[in-house]
Amino acid sequence: MSTVVVGFDGSDLARRAVLWGAEEASRSGASLQVVQAVRAPLPEPVFTPMTVPVPEFVSEETMSQAAEDHLAGLAAEIKASWPDLDVTTHVRLGRPVDVLAAEDGDVLVLGSSGRTGIAEMVLGSTALELVSTCGRPVVVTRSGPLEGRVVVGVDGSDTSTDAIAFAFEFAARHGRELLAIHAFNDAGWAELPEPDVDHVRADLLKLLDEQLAPHAARWPDVHVSHEVAFDAPARALLRAADGAALVAVGSHGRGAVKRAILGSVSHAVLHHAPCPVAVVHRR
Repeated sequence: MSTVVVGFDGSDLARRAVLWGAEEASRSGASLQVVQAVRAPLPEPVFTPMTVPVPEFVSEETMSQAAEDHLAGLAAEIKASWPDLDVTTHVRLGRPVDVLAAEDGDVLVLGSSGRTGIAEMVLGSTALELVSTCGRPVVVTRSGPLEGRVVVGVDGSDTSTDAIAFAFEFAARHGRELLAIHAFNDAGWAELPEPDVDHVRADLLKLLDEQLAPHAARWPDVHVSHEVAFDAPARALLRAADGAALVAVGSHGRGAVKRAILGSVSHAVLHHAPCPVAVVHRR
C-alpha cells in the first residue's frame, strides 16, 4: 500500500494540510502518516513576582507527550470523517526537514508555512527546503480540499512528463477536469504577423497533444483542455491557478541547469499560487 506523509506542527495551516492529505489518501487507497518533529529541549522563561526571569528547561518527554496527545486527537478527528482510512501518527526528535525527509512515503504534504509563517501566502523555510531536496512529489497546501480544475505546466522536459502523469492521476481520482498549459515566451513572437502567430500556436498545440496523448489514453475519463500561452510560464500558470484544485509543475524544466534542484517557474508558482501546488521531481 502506498503512503501519504503529512508534516504537522500544530499550526492551522498544518492542520489543513493533514485534512488535504487524508482526502488524497482516502481516494488513492493509501495509508496516511502524520509526523510531527520535536526539537531538542528549549529553555522556557519562568517569571515570579519581583524576580528576573529564570530559564527552566522543558524536557524532551514533556514536549513529545504534548505532541503525541495533540496528534491522537487529530487522528480521532480524521477517523471520524474517513473511518476506513489507515491512519498512523509519529513524534520524532530532530529538525523538521531532516525528520520528514527520512520518512518513507510516496507523497509528502506540507502546509505553506508553519508557526513562524507571517501569512498564508508566505512559503516557510521547511516547505521550501523539502520541496527543493525531497526526491518525491511534494504537495504544498494553502487550504483544505478545493473544488476546481487541475492545472499542469508542460514544457517537454522529463520532469514535466512526470508532472503530467501526477496531474492526470489526481484529476482521475478526484473527478476534476485538467488544463494543460504550454507557455511560449520567445521574445520575438510579438513582432510576428498574425498568420505566423497562428501557425506557431497550431504547431505548439500539436506538440502539446502528443505529450498528453499517452496519459489521456490511460485516463480516458479525464476531460482535458489545453492552452498555448504567449507569456512567461510562471505568469500563465498563476493566472490559471485562481480557483484551481491543484497546480502540478516539474521541479525544473528545460531552462534549468541539470544540477539545479528547483527551477524558477516552480519556485514562483510555489510562492504565489493561491491553491495547493504539487512539485514533481524526476525519480
